[in-house]
Amino acid sequence: MKKLCVLLTASVVLSVTVMAQKEGLKSINKSDLKAYMTFFASDELEGRETGTNGNNVAAVYLKTNLMRLGLTPYSETGDYFQMIPMVSKLIDPAENYVSINNAGGEPVFSSDSVVFFSEPSKTVDLTGNVVFAGYGYEDKESGYNDLEGIELNDKIVLFMTGSTKLTKEGVNDVMFNPEIEGQKLNSIFSKGAKAVMIVYNPKSIFSDVFDSGLADMAPGRAGKKMVSAKPSDEAPEEVPIVAVTQHTADILLKTAGYNLKEMEDRILADNKPVSLEIEGITASFRSSVRTSDFFSPNVIGFIEGSDPVLKNECVIYTAHFDHAGVNDRGEVLNGADDDASGSMAMLEIAEAFMKLKKKPLRTIVFAWVNGEEKGLLGSRYYAANPYFPMDKTLVDINLDMIGRSKTAADTIKFMGYDLTVTQPGEVLSYSAHESSELLEMLTVSADLSGVRVIDKGQNLEFGSSDHASFMAKGVPAFLFISGIHSDLHNTGDDVEKIDFDKMEAVSKMVFLLGYKVANQRERIKLDNQQPAMH
Repeated sequence: MKKLCVLLTASVVLSVTVMAQKEGLKSINKSDLKAYMTFFASDELEGRETGTNGNNVAAVYLKTNLMRLGLTPYSETGDYFQMIPMVSKLIDPAENYVSINNAGGEPVFSSDSVVFFSEPSKTVDLTGNVVFAGYGYEDKESGYNDLEGIELNDKIVLFMTGSTKLTKEGVNDVMFNPEIEGQKLNSIFSKGAKAVMIVYNPKSIFSDVFDSGLADMAPGRAGKKMVSAKPSDEAPEEVPIVAVTQHTADILLKTAGYNLKEMEDRILADNKPVSLEIEGITASFRSSVRTSDFFSPNVIGFIEGSDPVLKNECVIYTAHFDHAGVNDRGEVLNGADDDASGSMAMLEIAEAFMKLKKKPLRTIVFAWVNGEEKGLLGSRYYAANPYFPMDKTLVDINLDMIGRSKTAADTIKFMGYDLTVTQPGEVLSYSAHESSELLEMLTVSADLSGVRVIDKGQNLEFGSSDHASFMAKGVPAFLFISGIHSDLHNTGDDVEKIDFDKMEAVSKMVFLLGYKVANQRERIKLDNQQPAMH
């Protein structure tokens, strides 16, 4: 009899749970998503760049929708805004140049065709001796090392993009490989360089960052407003990283009796470094930076859990609502997929949870984070100042670009990377596989929603997203993304190209996933926990 009662109770609980899920699923539909998207990815929001009026309008739109849906505000004062201290910076075009000086310190060449890959937090004014470091590359496998035998401490280091291996393999169409170039920079910084100049190698199809379009994406371009987190008083001094033209590199190398192409040819002919300190010249950087402090919001609301104890734990959904603003030609970058799609999906998911007569056992937090395009600013700030402690946060479900499917136009590369955009009904999933239980929940949720999930592990091929801020705190996290397409950060990322059937299906899938995690009485087991990322 006792066993029968237990079975009946379990059956009733399961039935109620299934009914609750259906209740929520019914409210997620593509017509709502299209209506939300039509406003949020419109020209009127001016690309939603952090620190602009369009971004503020987007934040208010989210806030008023949370008020309409009835989510509980983030703060005790009744506000849905978590204000993030930021700083706005502008490089004065009239005072932004690199000059080459003779032994007497007199300028013999000057160029304003210089772009900062790093964001200068204050005016840069420095002079130093120059070292040419080839590709700036250390290859532990072959023993090839451009940095061996030269003193880099307190020097300005000039190096080419790529490597001997990539150049010999004919890889010459990469706009910028963050992984390879980042490794080089780390090695060069560790040896005490005071500044770095990067130039496209002559075998590249690009002559400079203006030719490749990288200048449009670089954070430190003269006349372009930069936004970053407000640095602390203890913040270390930044090492300037600038891109220069091949012509500037040729002028630098002239006193050594070579030009850039000749230096690269010498390296490739013998597979040996030709690094050297360039005698008889110095280089100077001048970049005048105007700064102003401001605050910009994350938008956060939550739905309290129904269990008096478990409501102190949460599942969090995240998506970034900022985008890239307006390009140099005055064209609005609407960012329909990136990431109006994730942001508007979250509104629909929030509504689905609000429609449930019985809420999940745990609290559901919805965080529309700001400044992702500026370096995950909003999610990093939330992770450092969370509504629920990180050890009470069971999982982050991050939605970033869930609205596109592959088209005939998706054949070119983006920054030299192959496009990863998926077919209709498919989505990519990135996670560290911390929990087999979580992965099983995802499989069930995907099957019920008709979504094919392609598991990519935790290493993104390109860039990053806000789930990384939670992984850095040891919180299991998923990134769902439909993949990199040809319109990324371009004027073609518009509502007309969104696959709303896919958006609806993925929204239903992640609603189910979050519901399952939040409504399970036992906390998910982390049976493959990874160390926190740093």
